[in-house]
Amino acid sequence: MNAVKQDVEKSREEKIRKIGRHYGYDAQSRQCIEEMAELTQAINKYWRTELQCGKILYNPWDGYMPDNSEEYYNLVEEIADVQIMLEQMKFFLAAGHDVNRIIDEKLDRQIYRIEHKSDSQKEREKSEDN
Repeated sequence: MNAVKQDVEKSREEKIRKIGRHYGYDAQSRQCIEEMAELTQAINKYWRTELQCGKILYNPWDGYMPDNSEEYYNLVEEIADVQIMLEQMKFFLAAGHDVNRIIDEKLDRQIYRIEHKSDSQKEREKSEDN
């Protein structure tokens, strides 16, 4: 990581701690819940308006890209809000290392499931061809 990025990350962590210490766990845990609810609403509104209730398939790997609508920017802002609050929760609980370890475990488990399912599908396809 370059020096500038390290300074930005350190500064961000310091800001998270300062805000957390100022408001405390009680207030920020309630704020976290509120921000998660707002993210839920933003995801749903984006799905309803921009994706026409699922009629438009969202596949950025196939070329679909958001159109920078108001709903898109609101969704991105709510993601940022929730991410900030989750960082504060990790700070309050001194759980950063545990959260990162659990994330890695869950990602590895899901990748295993995807790869295992792919192997099973390949075997079924071979047997259907015969």
